[in-house]
Amino acid sequence: MIRAAARRIRVIKSNLNVLHILKFIWKVSPKKTLISLGCILIETGIFFVSLYALKLLIDTVSENTDNIGGPEVINSLILAAVSGIAYIAIKSLSVYISEVQSQTIAEHISDEIHEKTIALDLAFYESPDYYDMLSRALNAGSDRPVAVINTLFEILKTIMSLVAFGMVLITIDWTLLPILALFVIPTMLVRISFADKFNAWRIRQTPLERQSQYYSTLITTEQHAKEVRSYDLGKYFKNAFMKVRMTLLGEKLKISKDRTKNEVITASLSSIGFFSCIAYIILGSRTNSIGDITVFLVIFPQSFTLLQNLSTHISTLYHHNIFINSIFELFELKPSLQEPQKAEPVKTHLPVNFEFKNVNFSYPNTSKKVLQDISFKVKSRQIISIVGMNGAGKTTLIKMLCRFYDPQAGQILMDGKDIRNYASKDYRKQIGMVFQDFAKYQVSAADNIRFGNLEKEFKLTEIKEAAEKSGANVFIEKFPKQYDNMMGRIFDNGHEVSIGQWQKLANARCLYSDARLLIFDEATSALDAQAEKEFFDDFRRHIGDRAAIIISHRHSAVKNADHIYVLSGGRISQSGTDEELLNQDGDYANLFKKDSELEPLKL
Repeated sequence: MIRAAARRIRVIKSNLNVLHILKFIWKVSPKKTLISLGCILIETGIFFVSLYALKLLIDTVSENTDNIGGPEVINSLILAAVSGIAYIAIKSLSVYISEVQSQTIAEHISDEIHEKTIALDLAFYESPDYYDMLSRALNAGSDRPVAVINTLFEILKTIMSLVAFGMVLITIDWTLLPILALFVIPTMLVRISFADKFNAWRIRQTPLERQSQYYSTLITTEQHAKEVRSYDLGKYFKNAFMKVRMTLLGEKLKISKDRTKNEVITASLSSIGFFSCIAYIILGSRTNSIGDITVFLVIFPQSFTLLQNLSTHISTLYHHNIFINSIFELFELKPSLQEPQKAEPVKTHLPVNFEFKNVNFSYPNTSKKVLQDISFKVKSRQIISIVGMNGAGKTTLIKMLCRFYDPQAGQILMDGKDIRNYASKDYRKQIGMVFQDFAKYQVSAADNIRFGNLEKEFKLTEIKEAAEKSGANVFIEKFPKQYDNMMGRIFDNGHEVSIGQWQKLANARCLYSDARLLIFDEATSALDAQAEKEFFDDFRRHIGDRAAIIISHRHSAVKNADHIYVLSGGRISQSGTDEELLNQDGDYANLFKKDSELEPLKL
């Protein structure tokens, strides 16, 4: 039993890490924190004065029943009124300042969550555990930190008010307040215990919670709207959502039901103690003055309420603090990719020179090798193509080149140096990328292109030039506001376009960048044959002194590359020119021999 109690105390201590939160609050807004504390102290002081003034008024009236309108009674009445008004005023001011403080903390935490999610590697975004942790942190949200701050202030005010009441009660009977506290503590312990049970359930059910959110997203977002309606999937997803929600609700209500039963028992015991104390004072009223008994009947119920409130505040603080721990848990995550202590400067004036050197890679938590002994080079003005069946490792290879992951063996070199020697942010500026699942930004057409390099001075002529290279200018210039026109339909005055036109914007974004190596992963998959031909006709001129890697299942997109690498089972199984590979028996010929009679495109 002793070990169990000790273990229980350790859990409570770990979850109720108030000092951690206080340090965080102080770091964010020390000035506002001091002002809030000052207001609480003044508020409590004035409350005590008003309480004393009320007692003084009652005693003065009882002693001057023959001269109610006398100066002593009037002065006591004025003092009580002034102190009461002052208390109301400072209390209102304190509430306002606490609200300002709370919102400041909430906005800071929201910003920190976004900052952390930006800093983490792509590997985290491919892990269910990370999504569980992020979900718990987001569910804690801004309300929990605000609640913790407000609860801490309420606890402080309640304690100070109890001190004020206690000083009065001591003059009547010093044992009253400790006895009441003993009756209130069991309810607090019950609430803390069930807060732990609820938190354990919350962590256990996070994947199910995320599943319900996913079903809701399928129903409510534009991304899936067409297909959901085409296949009449709406009711299916709605029912799936409700099934999960009802499961979660049932388990949550069961915990609440058990907690309520226990609270009824402990609350009943505390009420018995409360009325026992009242009976004790009333039966012994001969030793107390009328003023004492009157004040007792006024402040003793309030003291009991304050103790109950204190118990509630502490258990609430504990409950909220558990949620806040989810935020700190997210904050403590560290990127898995190591940054160099002294980063090599990127020499952008050098000719392009990238090299894969015997690279091997397996995804985290799996032993299966996705890439095995991959070696190839890319140099200035060179266009290479990477082809292969689905699952061959093409996308993984590109992730490695973007340094979203590091190889377990081998090296990726830029300008003859391991890319791990460069700061990731600086290195990635050398890579322009059109992903297979490219982003569709619901912003202006100009911004969609400008996102390729936000550090570059905004020049509309350069935006237009990138759009012309990708073919996006054809539809952009038909918009009422042209490059200032909002894309998509999420916001007012937006224009939705075809998936092929979105892809042209993504290609323009890549071409607008100052990257030395441009990567196009199925970047023409949504374009028609004519649009693809126009894109590749002047492709070599568009890239200039830069280099490019083209990944595609289309023969027309890859055939005029300077060199082609064929991936199979994570290995380079073939390499050569289009003509060489078509004349060999292998994956390339199997993929593209039927297309070999197509008119070649000039790159």
